[in-house]
Amino acid sequence: MSHQKYAFTLIELLIVVAIIGILAAIAVPNFMNARTRAKVARVQSDLKAMSTALEQYYMDWNSYVEDHDNDDGPYGFTRLTTPVAYMPGWPRDPFPSNLQESAVENMTYEFGSGNASSSAKQWPSNAYLLMSSGPNLLEEVGFNDLFPWDCDILEFDISNGLNSNGDIIRLGGEWHRGSLFLNGVRIAGH
Repeated sequence: MSHQKYAFTLIELLIVVAIIGILAAIAVPNFMNARTRAKVARVQSDLKAMSTALEQYYMDWNSYVEDHDNDDGPYGFTRLTTPVAYMPGWPRDPFPSNLQESAVENMTYEFGSGNASSSAKQWPSNAYLLMSSGPNLLEEVGFNDLFPWDCDILEFDISNGLNSNGDIIRLGGEWHRGSLFLNGVRIAGH
C-alpha cells in the first residue's frame, strides 16, 4: 500500500499570506480609530444628558444656569447638582483642551450661558452652549464665555475624518441678541 502525503505548496502558502496581509491592511486603520470614535460618541451622549438636565432646570426656574468656570462657586453647573439633582455630577471631557488655564477646568466640558464676568452675568439666561474641544484638543469656539454675544463656532464633523478641526457642540435655548456664527454662517443676531 502506498501512502501519499498531502501538503501545501509554496504558492498556496504565499497566496494565503497575501490575503491575510490585505485583510489586515483594511482592518487595522479601522481598529486604530475605534477608540477615538468611541470618545466622540461618549461626548455626544454626555452633551445630550447635560442638555436634558439644563432643560429640566429651565422648566423649574424659567432660566438656564449661568456661565461657569469651576472656581466660580455656587454658579453654573453646580446649580444642576444641588439642592435638586438634575444630574449626579458634571462628566469629565475625554478630550481635555490643551488651551485651558486651569487643570481642574481642563477636565470638564465647557459651558457658556452669558458673560462669564461676575459683574456682568446676563440673568436670566435663555440660551446655552455645551462644548468639548474634540479629537484635535484645540478649543476653537471663539469667546464661548460671552455666548451668545459675538460667538464664532467651528463645529467638528466626523464625516471629515477624525483629525478634523472644530469642537463638538450642543446648543439650546433661544437667542434674542448677540451674533452667533456656526461654521462661518450667521445663525442668529443682527
